[in-house]
Amino acid sequence: MFRPVAPLLQPSSLAIVGASETGGSGWSKVLFHNLKDAGFPARTYLINPRRDELWGEKVYDDFDSLPEPVDLALVIVPAPLVCDVMRDGLAHGLKAACIYASSFGEGRKGVGAKRGAELRGLIADSGLSVCGPNCMGMLSLARDILLYPRRRTDYMQGGHIGGIFHSGGTLGYWFTQAAQRGLGFSYAVSCGNEFGLDAADYLNFLADDPDTRIVVAMLESIRRPDAFMAAARRAFDAGKPVIVMKLGRTELGKEQAKTHTGAVAVDDDVFSAMCERYGIVRAATIDEMVDFALAFSQARLPRGPKMGIVTSSGGAVGIALDAVGDNGGVLGVLSRDTGAGIAGLITEDVDVYNPMDAGPRLAVDVESFCKVCGHFAADGDIDILAMQARVPTGRDSEEHVDSYVEILGATDKPVLGFTRMAQNADQALRDFQTQTGLPVIMGIPTMVRAMQALVRYAARREAGIPDLPEPAGSEANLAPERLAATLDGYGLMPPRQVFAETPEDAARAASRIGFPVALKIVSSDVSHKTEIGGVRLGLADENAVVAEAHDLRRVMTGHDLSGFLVQEMVDGLEMLVGLRNDPQFGPLVVVGLGGVFVELMRDVSIRLAPVDEAEASAMLDSLKGARALGAFRGRAPRDRKGLAHAIAGLSQFFLDHRHWLDEIEINPLMVLEDGAGVRAVDVRAVKRG
Repeated sequence: MFRPVAPLLQPSSLAIVGASETGGSGWSKVLFHNLKDAGFPARTYLINPRRDELWGEKVYDDFDSLPEPVDLALVIVPAPLVCDVMRDGLAHGLKAACIYASSFGEGRKGVGAKRGAELRGLIADSGLSVCGPNCMGMLSLARDILLYPRRRTDYMQGGHIGGIFHSGGTLGYWFTQAAQRGLGFSYAVSCGNEFGLDAADYLNFLADDPDTRIVVAMLESIRRPDAFMAAARRAFDAGKPVIVMKLGRTELGKEQAKTHTGAVAVDDDVFSAMCERYGIVRAATIDEMVDFALAFSQARLPRGPKMGIVTSSGGAVGIALDAVGDNGGVLGVLSRDTGAGIAGLITEDVDVYNPMDAGPRLAVDVESFCKVCGHFAADGDIDILAMQARVPTGRDSEEHVDSYVEILGATDKPVLGFTRMAQNADQALRDFQTQTGLPVIMGIPTMVRAMQALVRYAARREAGIPDLPEPAGSEANLAPERLAATLDGYGLMPPRQVFAETPEDAARAASRIGFPVALKIVSSDVSHKTEIGGVRLGLADENAVVAEAHDLRRVMTGHDLSGFLVQEMVDGLEMLVGLRNDPQFGPLVVVGLGGVFVELMRDVSIRLAPVDEAEASAMLDSLKGARALGAFRGRAPRDRKGLAHAIAGLSQFFLDHRHWLDEIEINPLMVLEDGAGVRAVDVRAVKRG
């Protein structure tokens, strides 16, 4: 499933193919001098048949003339020459290659598509570990091997952040800015067109790598979802957070969806579901990636979701409250003992609350401010603390470093520093973070999102990653006459209902059920009954049932009509619960407010199956319309626990029968009053094929 990355990122020897003063916009010269400045940590050779010497080094004609076979070739030649270079290298023991050239079929006009197909085939046949083409190389700071065409800066240091980027230019920019903020790095790779190695291979390598503790990635797409999820699980099992910014929010499916479940599960929603399942932290921007990496670099996780926030400004408190609300955060409630301890440190005109404005005096009294924060950190209802840090603005700044160190030494909870807005980062800031152990997050909303990232990652670590169970059902359970009873066994009780072939049979069935009733078509070629007018509600007597059944026959002219389903009328909150087999990420669970507006409102929550009752409840919490499940305008609250049980049950039913099902949807699933359960009113099962 995974291809070897070590020859690419940990070479013992390498050759710069196409070495020249100007070739590749001077990239080969930059690469050579990066290696030279590092003392040639990998034995380095230059190849160019038109030169004898370059930069004081001997230049070789080709791979055959080298003193030894090399692990890695840095291929910096025009695109038409790349395939020949690769064949020459393969013939002489080459293990890996980084191809910097473009024009292999990418771009608006698809220039070089034929040579791109040739290169793909050559890589596939050889098994060579290849980065690119159309990439900007790699950083192997753990080995002091910089194969990215930019000179190393003074503040770019080795560390424990590994990176995977689908943008070569952004990689260099991000790592430069992240280094200014005090982060250090192990490895990073610019993936290019991924003709050979892809993001899954790089993530798998970093999951194993002892020098890497956190992975950051900027991704456009995932070429092999199965492999990527397997690598993400290996990173999770190794305790290595993966922070991803993903580009693009496009529709996933190309074929018309057969159910609402298929219509609302789009690419970005599915990607988010995959991230949630595997503990992958999503960042909205590349700036957030820096701050999230800083937050995780403290290597502390909260035991719960309760936040504490201390600042020295009423305005900052207001911004924090908005950010907590916007991001679904939970604030801890300070105990009386905590309040009493803080009261002795502040003036009488300052209130004790969370978030807290500690007042103007403590804005300049760092020692007392830190003692207030220490009381917050010690409170039993605070799981994670953020404190406004007096960040140095120059090398001459004097800070009470010991006061910050004391807070972190007295607790094992995460403690983050923050500024009210972004500010320049210099050596004084980097020294402050190193000396105190306090990551400094830029801006209050970003700080709150970083806290939430830690909270959610910790919750996933607590819950673990469930395995897909083996199917244990029978295809016979999907037969129309058995489906409702089978679902009932999974916690999805149907309403009282009878199948009838004729209008007269439907009327007699309605009398047995009791009026009023609902009348629905039963058809193999109509997915959405309401869209064709195939549902009639509130029928009060036999005559109404017969009349509506005949009208339904008229409506169904040209369509299959097997008969009619007569159901008791059920009063409850309409919900949608569905599952589908996603071709890339596997079985998905979709939950949302039901009825005909689900596609319009798109208020849905999506997870990868399996989903248990706890995760089903979390899905309900994430809906914008979650309040509809509670008491509302005199209406009793709905049976939320019964709904969560039903969601978990349908998840299990689908997994038990996934060999034979493409999709199943219940819309509406009626949620009755608290304690009364649910009713699976309208079930749509789509068999494979």
